Amino acid sequence: MINESPMTEDRKMSGNARQEVHVRRSGFVIPSSFTLRHASLQRGSALIVVFWMIAILGMVMFAGAKALQADSQYTRMMRGRIFAKRYAEMGIEVARHPVMREDDPLLHFSANDGGGYNVKLVAEEARLNANHLIQTGDKVLLRRLFTSWGFKEAFVSALCDALKDWVDADGHVSLNGAEKREYEKMGFEGMPFNRPFKEVEEMMLVRGMEIVNIERPDWREWFTVFGDGRVDVNDARPELIALLAGLPLERVQPLLTLRAGRDGALHTQDDVRLGSVPQVAQLLGVYQPLILEQLTQWIQFAGPIRRIESVGSLGPLQRKLILITQDGKAVWRGEIPAHGKDT
Repeated sequence: MINESPMTEDRKMSGNARQEVHVRRSGFVIPSSFTLRHASLQRGSALIVVFWMIAILGMVMFAGAKALQADSQYTRMMRGRIFAKRYAEMGIEVARHPVMREDDPLLHFSANDGGGYNVKLVAEEARLNANHLIQTGDKVLLRRLFTSWGFKEAFVSALCDALKDWVDADGHVSLNGAEKREYEKMGFEGMPFNRPFKEVEEMMLVRGMEIVNIERPDWREWFTVFGDGRVDVNDARPELIALLAGLPLERVQPLLTLRAGRDGALHTQDDVRLGSVPQVAQLLGVYQPLILEQLTQWIQFAGPIRRIESVGSLGPLQRKLILITQDGKAVWRGEIPAHGKDT
């Protein structure tokens, strides 16, 4: 058996060599189990890579589609804003004609594309004159207004003092006010201006008004910088009339009913014009001498300054333009937010 072992080994090697020669000649290779496992792993990895590439391409396409949609929405919105402003400007030009009356049907227009304009003609004096109240040292109306908006007494006091410091010509700080040093601490140079407001928007620069703007974004509708300080009650909003008389809003209803006429709508042909303080006091049900004296100082019935409010729209988008005229000449023109709608 010892002599047969080398021979057997030689035979095995010879057999393997013949098999290898046969395989090479035939061109057919029998893969080993390791080769099969390795090839299977490679195919599985390639499939995972393909799935990942499909997922990434899908996310890229989705992001591109969303970006395109956002761009399209923004383009439509900007187009709508441009056309809404054009309609508002159209309304301004129609309403500024000197013979135009507040009940003229030309003040309202609707186009086939869903756009149009609505214009109101009112007295600019139907608002509180901020400069007049501050310069005359008013201690009632401003505080009453800000308090009715829900602000605390400490904030109202600080805001009124800051408004006073902005308008007065000196550099002395009021008790809770703000002068140059206080504004510099907040990072604002060259403030306050120490002069009356040239336009209502300037009030936004006063310390504390940024809070008012958040809580009452319609505050601009309550103020003006034109006129002699008296409020025209024929065009004033009900809340302002109640504020002037120091009454709850429901007490103003008889005055509003008479003012609107039989059809119950303002700015129509049957409107009734109020004409005297005793008439207003009777409609409000106030007879106290102090209130009558205040009303005599605070109200008027035919403000000479005209305010044209034109709201242009296209679908849900609105733009509100204002033109203020006196003696037929424009004294201010600008845009304010149209509250309650997308702008």
